[in-house]
Amino acid sequence: MSNFLSDLSAFQSVFFVISVSSTVILIIQTILALIGISNNNDAEAGESYVSDGSDIEADIADSADSGADFSADHDFSGETNGEGAQIQIDPTGLRLFTVRGIMAFLMMGSWVGFLLSRAGASEFVSLLCAAASGIAALVFMAKLMQIILGLQEDGTTKIKNALGQTGQVYIRIPGGEKGKGKVNVTVQEKLCEFDAVTEQSETIKTGETIYVTDIREGNVLVVEKIADKLN
Repeated sequence: MSNFLSDLSAFQSVFFVISVSSTVILIIQTILALIGISNNNDAEAGESYVSDGSDIEADIADSADSGADFSADHDFSGETNGEGAQIQIDPTGLRLFTVRGIMAFLMMGSWVGFLLSRAGASEFVSLLCAAASGIAALVFMAKLMQIILGLQEDGTTKIKNALGQTGQVYIRIPGGEKGKGKVNVTVQEKLCEFDAVTEQSETIKTGETIYVTDIREGNVLVVEKIADKLN
């Protein structure tokens, strides 16, 4: 290893250090995200609007009621002025300048520059190709995160749209919230299966029609028998 490092020029050494460190950081970020420690709270510029903060509190309360996660994927930051807070929000837009995006830019660009330089390319060509490949990696990472966040938004919308819908019991639901059953509810033109409880004392049997009255934490539906709701 020492012989390898000693053979590198100063130009190549810079590329090598950046490529190795950025690769390690990106791998650690990916592992943390997979096991749920990372919350994807990359900071970037987004669409802005003026708010007094009440709508953000409402979103948090609504998210808690629906069982959906209100995480840093819905990034916001702001500064207070006389009229309210300037809130920056961009939940599913194309977010280029995030921590992951910058790490992808450094990793791809530095590896390409390093390998080209080792292959005998000039410093100018190595830098040019490194910049181009880094930008490509930056855009790719941004697009990938946009798709992932879009899927998360779709999931949140789906469970919220179950409120007020009717469905059918798939696995019986014990009365008095003494246990969970399962129901099939059509949401956004798709038949979806959800865990469900009922506040009614009577058990709702398999095959009976239900009405969704509330959504609890963990995406659990609160339902009533449709006959009781109509009465």
